Amino acid sequence: MLQLFAILVLLSLWACSSGENHNEVTVTPDPSVYTINLDFDRSESGSPNPFIVTASVYKDDVPESGLASLIEIEPERGSLGPVDEIAPGQYQFTVTPFQTGEHSVKVSYETATIKRTALVLHSVHSDWGQPMAVSGMVNTAGYEDGVTISPDGEYLFVQYGPLYFSAFQLFNLPRDNGGCGGHRLVPERCTHPWLDHTIGPYSGPERPGFFDGRFSGTTMLHNSNSWGVGEDESPIFAPSTMIYGFKRQPGGSFAEPFYLSFDDENDGITNASGLSLMLHGDGTATILFALDDPSDPHMVDLDGDGNNDVESLHDIYTAEVTLGQNNILGTYVYSGTPGTPPVRSTPFPSQLVNFGQTGINGIAGTQGNPHLYHDNGVVQSIWTDDERDDIGDGSDRGDLAVYGLTSGTFPQGTWVKALLPAVINQPWPSSEFQPFFTGNGLYYTHMSDTQLPEVYYASYSGTQSLDDYQNPNHWGNPEKVLGADNADIPGKIIAIGEPTIANYHEDEYLYFVYAYIRGFDSVSGLPDIDMQAGYIKKLR
Repeated sequence: MLQLFAILVLLSLWACSSGENHNEVTVTPDPSVYTINLDFDRSESGSPNPFIVTASVYKDDVPESGLASLIEIEPERGSLGPVDEIAPGQYQFTVTPFQTGEHSVKVSYETATIKRTALVLHSVHSDWGQPMAVSGMVNTAGYEDGVTISPDGEYLFVQYGPLYFSAFQLFNLPRDNGGCGGHRLVPERCTHPWLDHTIGPYSGPERPGFFDGRFSGTTMLHNSNSWGVGEDESPIFAPSTMIYGFKRQPGGSFAEPFYLSFDDENDGITNASGLSLMLHGDGTATILFALDDPSDPHMVDLDGDGNNDVESLHDIYTAEVTLGQNNILGTYVYSGTPGTPPVRSTPFPSQLVNFGQTGINGIAGTQGNPHLYHDNGVVQSIWTDDERDDIGDGSDRGDLAVYGLTSGTFPQGTWVKALLPAVINQPWPSSEFQPFFTGNGLYYTHMSDTQLPEVYYASYSGTQSLDDYQNPNHWGNPEKVLGADNADIPGKIIAIGEPTIANYHEDEYLYFVYAYIRGFDSVSGLPDIDMQAGYIKKLR
């Protein structure tokens, strides 16, 4: 299930041109010869911000001096300044960008080569350093969304699909404008490379075990085994996605991929989104996620008449997982009737966090992107958003909510819902989603009428109680942490969201999703949006 954060990115983007994807690749030579390390610092001397690169060159682990005119430096874009040796074996230079976007820098000497990608954003709060793209096996040409870092910084998770994300906008675009009008087959078959071809890997080494029952080579089959839909018979564009985890490697990259997924007949259609973790210190974790169960096992008595007769839509589920290995969160099988939803089977270790099935304030409507807040392993609250419900009476679309456990123990017990005050939940058309609560502050994604998601932070001074969460006097004025650019030319980073926090080696890191314009479709004019994982370190 895809994050609407990413869908909202596409709503206001129109132009025509081209671009390309730049993934980070690190080639480490024999350490007994030459090695190079790169450090990046952000400068506030211009807009967009230049960045300063320090290249440390070692021969047999000893700093190598006198190389300022000999090392080879290749910035992807921007203006390269002079190279100075600021200390033995340390060479510093500045790259001045002309626009926002990915700015990879490759440094080489003798047999040693290293490449890292700096992110130039429209704005960065002064408390934070230089944004960077995550290195290793995480970012690919495919779709990476739903970035989540474990609290200790050791594991990074993304929701991944070997697909063009912009296919969703194209599918819903009217046919007169070059789209499919919301139906693949009527009035005639709608075809487009974004709809019909994969992009990015769906096998090892980057994505081992990806459920591939809906692909043939690079061709989308537009089928579903779990729904009993034959090849090229699906009337909609249905994505296949899975959550993948990666383990931190020496040097800060992430590799050793594994998945957390529902087994749905090798489809990858029914899946979790909006991951949150509580670590147990023994290699296991309690996870929280959102799921729209197609079998609808938990109906809602919305009007209080005693009948559970309304679908609950996206709900919050929990499961216990072992980090570093594949985990099946549940099983769905074909019902036997073509075109009908799959049904639950075994194993099914995930369980519903039941906020209540009567009225609007329980599991009714959408609870998405949950954040599990706990104190020393004791769950205190669950923070959610609503990105999908229609606007109307009782709707909290675009608002952040917190559920407090008033009796019992997680995941059972009695939960009470509270909406955050207007200092956080600003009036429509502003939207707030993807919350991450630290105990003394809230990171979240904010989107105003510009339709450009950005990361914000609001400090919090109250107790861990629903009354205090709802009290505006306990919240500081929200501040923009990471700002997005206007969507007018290729390469620009035009959306940022999904903030999660880790404390690693006494430093605080913010991990996030960023979206840049990879190119434009020549027929519809729609942008080709690539979603990637980034991070930034807080300054001490």
